[in-house]
Amino acid sequence: MNKNGPILVIEDDPDDQRFIQMVYNKLNYSNELVFLDNGEMAIDYLIQMKKIPFLIISDLNMPKINGLELRERVKKNESINIKCVPYIILSTTVTKNFINDAYLMGIQGYFKKPMDPNELLTMLKGIIDYWKVSHTPGMYM
Repeated sequence: MNKNGPILVIEDDPDDQRFIQMVYNKLNYSNELVFLDNGEMAIDYLIQMKKIPFLIISDLNMPKINGLELRERVKKNESINIKCVPYIILSTTVTKNFINDAYLMGIQGYFKKPMDPNELLTMLKGIIDYWKVSHTPGMYM
């Protein structure tokens, strides 16, 4: 795990991208935030990446490839999956079926996207701080 790597945010809504960026800027982490508009862009980025990402935070409902389909493709591609990058869902859609499916696919966290900036700040801080101190197999490659 590259704890100094970029945080990939796969989010198709420009307003949500701006909201996440605004809140993230208040946290003062050194990780670059990289926004990708859809799952296809995410796959291309991960295949061609120069730096292993620290985290992947993906929306669920996106055109072309939704967040769960993207996770499935990441898991099936050994050149991407071997890097042990935590994959988090951040979505307005929270249902029992989606949550169950997500965890069956190896999602490391499923979070409801808050509309309040303070709630998002607390959530992002908790997610990032957790993974900053966590040990994963990818750290010892």
